[in-house]
Amino acid sequence: MNAALRLSIAIAGAFFSAGAYWMFLPLLSVALRAKGVDDFWVGIISALPWVGLLAVSGFVPRVTRKLGLQRMVLTGVCITIFVFLGFAATGKVWVWSLLCLVMGGAVALRWAGLDTWMNGSFPAHLRGRLTGVYELILGCSMALGPALVAIAGNQGALPFLFGAGVTAFAACLLLLAGREASAEDEDEDTPARQRDILRHQRPAFIGIFLVGFTEACNLSLLPLYGLSDGFSVHLSALMAAAVQAGAAAGAIGLGVLADHMDRNKLRDATAIIMAIMPLGLALPLHQGLWPWLFVWGMAQGGMFTLGIVFLASRYAGLGLASAMSLSMVVYTLGGIAGPPLLGLCMSILGATGFALGLALVAVVGLVALLRAGASQQHLA
Repeated sequence: MNAALRLSIAIAGAFFSAGAYWMFLPLLSVALRAKGVDDFWVGIISALPWVGLLAVSGFVPRVTRKLGLQRMVLTGVCITIFVFLGFAATGKVWVWSLLCLVMGGAVALRWAGLDTWMNGSFPAHLRGRLTGVYELILGCSMALGPALVAIAGNQGALPFLFGAGVTAFAACLLLLAGREASAEDEDEDTPARQRDILRHQRPAFIGIFLVGFTEACNLSLLPLYGLSDGFSVHLSALMAAAVQAGAAAGAIGLGVLADHMDRNKLRDATAIIMAIMPLGLALPLHQGLWPWLFVWGMAQGGMFTLGIVFLASRYAGLGLASAMSLSMVVYTLGGIAGPPLLGLCMSILGATGFALGLALVAVVGLVALLRAGASQQHLA
């Protein structure tokens, strides 16, 4: 089996394993609601997977060194299967809470491991476009999750068993793909510690944090902004869809450009667009709103892809595993911080608070990114 086919099979495994997780989240909240759990506690329990992810993320480089990428990814996937089976076997909410923590830890192993596996396998001259394609496929897995819930239903043990089956299928694909390509040994001067990576690659991580912050706000609060601004429920939902479609296009488009242009200039230009575009929501754009949202989404998808390309072009082996683990944590922290802060802005300023809050955060991020980039170039 040639390397391209093995890589394609591994990406398919990543798609289905991620899709099973995006199935788990809405299924969890619906199942808890059906048990009569208060909405506050539904929110708390639904956040536990992210707590588990953050708790395990610091151990990813150590586990990578001990198990290797493929075995670490398969360990995470197999734990996910047992979590689904645990949900099917019991209906006790306190057990489900513990299983949510375990699920988060399993996701950390799978997410960071697969990102390291994929980005470490991409040829340098194709890294930008292949990273963009990979991020697009993972983005599509977010749509697969709710579709799987629609197929399996949300009553009883069956949907959890179905989720275990989808995850087992993903594990089979990852086994079929075989071992990852051997990573080149790192240079002796390459900083492998996460603290050093974070310090040396601040512009990339600032961009990734901004994307995590903005995407979480788009998915959770942009429809509320639309409703507050007089849009119908249908059109408000389509606003978030337009941004996500733009993010998919931007991941590929800027990935291609990253293989041919100065990546630093691309990153700075993308950050400027991310700072300007939210302000358009406060203007009477009317029909022009939809292309505006699409371009804004392109900037978000492109910024994330550029961040990953910067990290993957700088590190290999355990250094890359540490960098991918950090990118996962930084993106997640942005996603956790975004909705509460923007929700507060909207409660104080109304619908306009959504646009102004995102613009303010993006401007602060732009200034921090430009300063970090200038400092990085000075040190180089």
